[in-house]
Amino acid sequence: MNSFLEPLQYAFMQRALIAAVLVGVVCGTLGCYIVLRRMALIGDALAHSVLPGVAIAFIVGADFFIGAAAAGIVTAGVIGWVTSSSRVKEDAAIGVVFTGAFALGIVLITLIQSKSVDLFHMLFGNVLGVEDRDLYITAGITAGVLLTLLLLYKEMLVHAFDPVFAAAIGLPARALHYLLMLLLSLTVVAALQTVGLVLVVAMLITPASTAYLLTDRFARMLGISAGIGVLSSLIGLFGSYHYNVSSGAAIVLVATLFFFVAILFAPERGVVVRRVRAQRAARRTATEDALKQAHALVTEGTPVTAAALGARMGTGAGEARRRIATLRSQGLLTGEALTPEGDRQAHQMIRAHRLWERYLVDEGGVSWAEVHDEAERLEHVEPLAMAEQLDAALGSPRSDPHGEPIPTPEGELEELRGRVLSDLKVGESARIVAVREQTREGLR
Repeated sequence: MNSFLEPLQYAFMQRALIAAVLVGVVCGTLGCYIVLRRMALIGDALAHSVLPGVAIAFIVGADFFIGAAAAGIVTAGVIGWVTSSSRVKEDAAIGVVFTGAFALGIVLITLIQSKSVDLFHMLFGNVLGVEDRDLYITAGITAGVLLTLLLLYKEMLVHAFDPVFAAAIGLPARALHYLLMLLLSLTVVAALQTVGLVLVVAMLITPASTAYLLTDRFARMLGISAGIGVLSSLIGLFGSYHYNVSSGAAIVLVATLFFFVAILFAPERGVVVRRVRAQRAARRTATEDALKQAHALVTEGTPVTAAALGARMGTGAGEARRRIATLRSQGLLTGEALTPEGDRQAHQMIRAHRLWERYLVDEGGVSWAEVHDEAERLEHVEPLAMAEQLDAALGSPRSDPHGEPIPTPEGELEELRGRVLSDLKVGESARIVAVREQTREGLR
């Protein structure tokens, strides 16, 4: 640990650390608005377009930061002007303006190179070369941007989510748009020394996109994004020192690593998490189906064996044995019969299934010949909670569309009494109370 923190004894490393933290905070915070407004491309455009401003500032003897800020503001204005005064769409205008500006900047700094002046560190950053004056400018810009976002939090939030709605309720949407462009330009200037023009868009977009994967609350997204920006800056800075690599690239690589970790493991949207959740749901569905079919076997007086359950479910004996083992491990099956708990849970599944059938036929207009398959799929969606909602909406029906009794909320199932039609004698009349055929072909 001591060797890792050893660089902090140097003044240049202390300045670099403060600058990196400031850039991580301001880029992470403003980036949330950029991501929500889907302005990543224009952020990239402004980042590249400040290069000619830096070169021109050097040529005329002005401050680099003033030239960069002016170039960013002019670029935002030119993009808006091209979009409003021609048939060219905004994305095309951005591509034309920022590539042209960047090309001009490359030409200018190439010419300046001949005078033994190196401006290429503006492209890739040089946080270890931050001076006190650079630090003051970065801190001032960070404070100004954050204060503006704080004072106009509600207005900027509404505009970020829906500019049309913002204009409809009387907010100056156009002014807010250009204010965001101004803040973006200033933030790019603040990040010049840390990550450079080429990589600054990554610090604007990557932490915010990572936070977007982790939460649905905007205020929380701001905090997470700023935190990821700071953490990326710290880890990248120390890593660049110890491994002698570009500080800007190291910071961006760490932020990118956080992003892909979030893609894979985000609590709600992570790829791995969703896959695990889907597998669990599939296993639960298979177990519930096996329980329901085991109940049907018991009702018929047939022992719950692998062969009988496999034939009933349309699976092989091996899969049926695994399902039986699962039912036994959960205390739902003992020997070849259901336990009281297994019987109760089976009745809950049957209740959910038959209520869904009743709802789909009565309210959804689904044919009784086709409703069984739909109910088979829907019965696994929160069976207890949904069953009670369906029961209340339907007025507590006692039977499904096929005449089968619906179990009570307590799990009691009324026995359906009667005889099958094949048992009737010739000339004998009867009233049909239920149809147990479930296939589409049999019900048509």
